[in-house]
Amino acid sequence: MAETPAFHGGGSAVEPSSSAARLRKIIPGREYWRGLRPSVAREYAEVFGLIGAVTWLGWFLPVSYHVFGHLYLLIVIALSVRVGRWPVFVAAVVSGVAWNYVFIPPRLSFSVLDIDDALLLGTFFVVALIGGQLTARLRAGAGRARQLEQRATALYYLTQALAAAKTVDEGAVSSLGQADDLFNARTALLLAPTEGRLVPHPASSLLLGDEELAVAETVRRSGRPAGRFTDVLPTGPVLHLPLRRGSEVVGVFSVNLGYELEQLSSAQRDLLDGFAAQIALLVERESLRAAGEREKILAESDRLHRTLLDSVSHELKTPLAVLRTAAEKLDTDDARKRASLVGEVRTATSRLDHLVANLLNQTRLESGTLRPQPDWCDARDLVASARRAVGEALARHALRLELPADLPLLRCDAALMEHVLANLLLNAAHHTPPGGAIRVHAGTDAVHGRIFLAVSDDGPGLAPELHATLFQKFSRGPRARAGGLGLGLSIVRGFMLAQGGDVAASRSVEGGACFTVRLPLADPGLVPSDEH
Repeated sequence: MAETPAFHGGGSAVEPSSSAARLRKIIPGREYWRGLRPSVAREYAEVFGLIGAVTWLGWFLPVSYHVFGHLYLLIVIALSVRVGRWPVFVAAVVSGVAWNYVFIPPRLSFSVLDIDDALLLGTFFVVALIGGQLTARLRAGAGRARQLEQRATALYYLTQALAAAKTVDEGAVSSLGQADDLFNARTALLLAPTEGRLVPHPASSLLLGDEELAVAETVRRSGRPAGRFTDVLPTGPVLHLPLRRGSEVVGVFSVNLGYELEQLSSAQRDLLDGFAAQIALLVERESLRAAGEREKILAESDRLHRTLLDSVSHELKTPLAVLRTAAEKLDTDDARKRASLVGEVRTATSRLDHLVANLLNQTRLESGTLRPQPDWCDARDLVASARRAVGEALARHALRLELPADLPLLRCDAALMEHVLANLLLNAAHHTPPGGAIRVHAGTDAVHGRIFLAVSDDGPGLAPELHATLFQKFSRGPRARAGGLGLGLSIVRGFMLAQGGDVAASRSVEGGACFTVRLPLADPGLVPSDEH
């Protein structure tokens, strides 16, 4: 079975759609689901009440009994529009009896009817039968039309709520809430986040026992409905419908119909199937979205993989070519040429060393094996170590240090901070024209409890469009010099976060780039005394 989107607990935290409230105003759930059956007692009460009122009033009117015969006939016709078949027939019988007993002379006794009166009495019954039949047909047609309209309305609001849902959780809360109101029953949505057993969604109002969960598992495996009003395990009160996505079943929609519902009409079953189909579409949409996200991640991973291979292969070729050429010519007797070759070897090996160190550091960050070992460090010592690590790259630039004499000690990992400062110095050297200055200044931010070190240069500065990707892997500006993998700033950020600090980029006062690293300002009183 294909992977089904996972859901999260705490479904009640998701606000249900307002369409459920609108649905309750348009479709009274109990009346719709249990059927639009008018009150039989009310219809009979209306029949006897109307005939009784006319009979009582007619007793005091000095008119011919033929008038009341036609009046009773009019009453039967009027009642055939309002009440059912059998109440109309009863109205005809009661009207005929009342007309004969009360109004045909002698009053208050039953008389033998002549041909005209007998025809009128027979008309009562014919009108009652025809009117009752027509009323039954009209009511049945109106009921079917109303059910179709309400079904379309219910599915419209469900579709609207699911379309607005951004996740399976939001969609489950909306759909199950509407189902509870419309079907006047408790419902449950069961999904399988993995290949394991079905798990009820937290938004479900129906708690399923072990037996019902076993029936739901049967539905998922067979892809056929089971439970109430089906041929499969129909003894229970719960109807289980499969959520189909093509040929696969991604979940089960369960409704507790109870035992008081004696039969399920085709319209009611269609509505249940419609709800299940819409919920299945929601699950499928979430699966497609998750699959799309995975495709994007895989595509990005593949792009980064190709970028890494291309960059590493390119970066390795140049120093290796220098080393190979120098090795072939190193046996010369010319001392000056030999010294030049040795310098080239040193430069190439330094470049290789920096490349391998960046790759190893990036691997340590991504694998989660980086474990900082904080200690008390002097900022001057860290800058001096980083300057030595950069080596000849700073030879054509002026390095200006602006470190206050009262600068507190840093609580950090010395090796990681040396890498951080070395990468920032090397980055500044790459972007600063020959003869330009690189400045390192430090200070404290008492308001935020931070100590900072900033490296600024005289380069072209940072383009605004680079700020969003500046500290990402393999990120290189359009004006970057050839060489490098674009890992330096990414490693700086990773090392600073690992130590509880951060790094930010801005424009320097001189117009170039300025990178500022910050660490929490520790209490100098914690520094061990030299006397111990």
